[in-house]
Amino acid sequence: MRINRTLGLALTAAVLAVAMTGCSNSASSTASSAASSEAASSVAASSEAASSEAAAASVVSTEDLDVNGTTYSADCYGEFTLSNGDTMKLWKVKDAYADLSALPMKGMAEEFPIEAEAEQIYVADVTSNGETTRQYLRTDKAGRNGTVSVKTFELGDAE
Repeated sequence: MRINRTLGLALTAAVLAVAMTGCSNSASSTASSAASSEAASSVAASSEAASSEAAAASVVSTEDLDVNGTTYSADCYGEFTLSNGDTMKLWKVKDAYADLSALPMKGMAEEFPIEAEAEQIYVADVTSNGETTRQYLRTDKAGRNGTVSVKTFELGDAE
């Protein structure tokens, strides 16, 4: 039984290492080149019940991102393949929620590849047919069932 669990964790880490790539080609990176292997090790060590990328997402680097004229530190989760075949590079922007939560919402995110945390700002570069579009995403407080919804928003002046 323990061997099966260990093999499952190793397989999950291997799948994540293949499925995710770093984000440093889209933003200035402050992480070391060892972050990817550290992330795979972290997944194997801390994710006992991981059965999907969403459950086992791990930070692969920390970078600086400019959002609405302010530079924030952001955790990069790497690149994910969405169900429609598009790819998404994803960052969680640290300490940005208070600054950006009042910006106008556009709609709900169609797909989000990791488990979202409440009251956070995420940035996603979605590539479809060779064209990349940057999306800004916000999560507010969790609902009654404990799930967090991911909403898109537009940059501009917060009220």
